[in-house]
Amino acid sequence: MTNQHADAPSRGEALTVFSADSMGRLAYEDLVAGLRRPDLWWGLAVFDIRQRFKRSMLGPLWLTLSMGIMVLSLALVFGTLFQQDMTELMPHIAVGLIFWGLMTSTIIESCGAFTAAEGYIRNVPMPTSTHVLRVFARNIIIFGFNLVIYLGIWLLYLRSLNVNYLLFVPGLILLLANVAWFSTAMALICTRYRDIPQIISSAIQVIFFLTPVFWTVQNLPERPAFVHFNPFFHMLEVVRSPLLGAAPQAESWLVLILLLVIGIPFTLWLYRRVYARLAYWI
Repeated sequence: MTNQHADAPSRGEALTVFSADSMGRLAYEDLVAGLRRPDLWWGLAVFDIRQRFKRSMLGPLWLTLSMGIMVLSLALVFGTLFQQDMTELMPHIAVGLIFWGLMTSTIIESCGAFTAAEGYIRNVPMPTSTHVLRVFARNIIIFGFNLVIYLGIWLLYLRSLNVNYLLFVPGLILLLANVAWFSTAMALICTRYRDIPQIISSAIQVIFFLTPVFWTVQNLPERPAFVHFNPFFHMLEVVRSPLLGAAPQAESWLVLILLLVIGIPFTLWLYRRVYARLAYWI
């Protein structure tokens, strides 16, 4: 009778060998597995919101209330200073702030998506991509509450429909797709470099004033470079113009499609590169 070596796999037990190629395949499989479990990341997003407003009487409606106060305040201030018609300024500011909040909150919160989920990543067998999707879903839910503000303003100031409103659907898809790849990339990079989230937060504060969120491009004699080359402007343009009854400019469609063509392959490559290291970085 021969003795079996202690380190050798027992009879009938498969030996798993990890290589660089297999880790890349596992990274892609992780992304697909996460996308196939909307019940998981959507449920976690709902749980986050419930915990945030636990024992609150209004619950998530506090978000809608605070956003509504911000819209009203900015509209009154800038409408008075620049003598602008409130029927045009109010919808412009409302839609701008609602979508600006969706974009920037998703990006900023994604910077800490993996570090905040350290316990899940190390102890719970679930796709790692779930944690970025969780942040994405959470902000989509908050965005849904804030849309109530737009509906109220539409009833007060707009009350007319045309074919341009249909362009909101492809515009929203382009916006969400670009926010998704950028947020995922930031989540990966910020897990490795912990100073990046502070840089992102500071940069977004500056970009807010360079983006026509509460001011309009029509007030400028000519469109400056910080608008032409500002991806946040183009993401706002493809959703705000349709909701105000106008058609977005072709430049904005082209810029966002180009960003997708560049950003999605880059994010897939980055996820493949760092997937095996995430558990060590957190």
